[in-house]
Amino acid sequence: MSRVWSTNDWDPLEEIVLGTAQGFTSPPVDVSVRHFFEPPPGAEQERISASTLRRVVEETEEDFHDLSKLLEAADVTVRRPEPPRPDLRYSAPGWASVAMHALMPRDCLLVLGDRIIEAPMAMRARYFETLPYRRLLDEYFEDGAAWLAAPKPTLPDETYRYEPGRSVVAELEPLFDGANMLRCGRDVFFNVSNSGNRKGAAWIRRVLGPDYRVHEMSICSDHVGTTLHILRPGLLLANSARLSPDRIPEQLRGWRTVWVDEPEDDGYAFGWPRASVWIGMNILALGPDRVLVPDNQPRIMRQLEAVGVEPVPARFRHGRTFGGGLHCCSLDVRRRGELADHLS
Repeated sequence: MSRVWSTNDWDPLEEIVLGTAQGFTSPPVDVSVRHFFEPPPGAEQERISASTLRRVVEETEEDFHDLSKLLEAADVTVRRPEPPRPDLRYSAPGWASVAMHALMPRDCLLVLGDRIIEAPMAMRARYFETLPYRRLLDEYFEDGAAWLAAPKPTLPDETYRYEPGRSVVAELEPLFDGANMLRCGRDVFFNVSNSGNRKGAAWIRRVLGPDYRVHEMSICSDHVGTTLHILRPGLLLANSARLSPDRIPEQLRGWRTVWVDEPEDDGYAFGWPRASVWIGMNILALGPDRVLVPDNQPRIMRQLEAVGVEPVPARFRHGRTFGGGLHCCSLDVRRRGELADHLS
């Protein structure tokens, strides 16, 4: 039986991959970086000092160490990737970039059942982001997992488009990040956004086959982890600034919803933030009644307690700095449970 098995975000957690901040390199603000992050004017002039970068990386690794201890105390096996080499440059026909990090396995990898899928990411600086995870991927493959990779995209400039009020990616080739998905057993909700297109949803639909239903939605500009979580069947955690009851995916509208007001701001260490304050609701479930929450979010913790979910505070100081929180920086490769239909 494959060690890779996860069909949702709430079943009891047994094995997880945590990213690493080591080797982080800030990429040039090219068309793909500007399209995804929507940085402020003058962002291309940002200069991160060596001392600031060293401090932020060290503090993030300290936070990962503490997080690993929390997870291991809950009987969760913790795995880590190989740190990438800093300033690793590469080129493709028509463009060149630099590898950004191996910090967020949730984005570059997607687990659906016993499948672990390498995502065709739209940001050029993340083109080879799965390479630091290859040792783990090979190990999971040898243990029986289905290791797949979506078609490598070409990412021409025409990929990056803007519509009124939002940025989108063109339908030239399948594109998505793993964090575009909201997993709910046999139902997968795919966020069409600036990091995933309908052709990407079609690819996922055909790979999964008739055992799954893939629903397209557009609830936020990029990934779903700062906008909507399924805490367990019948219970949602939602961003009150981006969503309203009529914007919840239709299949989930009858479920009880905990509406999060603006989270606490943990600040950022670089010249401009890679994430909004909503990274504070980027949580990670240990099980259906127990959830890891950034320790500077007491209001979210109280809201979870009010619906019978135990919040476990975890220090995570640089979510806005790097653009990823507890959920982004982890990949649950094994949860105890079956592939179930939670909507019928």
